[in-house]
Amino acid sequence: MDSGFNALLQAIGPLLATLMIAAALILLWRRSRSVWLIVSLVAELVSLGFRGVIALAPELAQSAPLFFSVWLLCSIAFAAGLLGYAIESTQKSAP
Repeated sequence: MDSGFNALLQAIGPLLATLMIAAALILLWRRSRSVWLIVSLVAELVSLGFRGVIALAPELAQSAPLFFSVWLLCSIAFAAGLLGYAIESTQKSAP
């Protein structure tokens, strides 16, 4: 693989994945109106903001000691929201 393409893929890949996840959450929310999906969506969009800080001002990310801890908390909030939605959905469809 060309190293330029590889670098582009590494730079754009996470952004595309985040945007696709956000779009999927919005589509699911439009159908169910679950607060769990809102939690996941907000956490994912905040994570996107963290990615933007790393891309635009990497020195800020390095100088703020809590930066990566807060980013990790966003990932945990995203996962908790998705798990909450999955539990909620399975309880609604259970006999």
